[in-house]
Amino acid sequence: MSSKDDLSPVPELSEIERRCLALAANGRTPADIVLETDIAMPRVAEALRSAIDKLGARNMTGAISRAVRLDLL
Repeated sequence: MSSKDDLSPVPELSEIERRCLALAANGRTPADIVLETDIAMPRVAEALRSAIDKLGARNMTGAISRAVRLDLL
């Protein structure tokens, strides 16, 4: 399915949401993201949860999949 087939609007991810999600897509855990970015754990967790919510996904895998389909990552 291409993003053209997805009729829901493309969500706007913040820079931190996009960065954290991209790192997660590359296999990084939230703890890894904290170490790599120096962003505090609560902010990383908030960014990932917000990205999942904005993408209408149930979990991280679904969020990553939808972000890739929509060319957000």
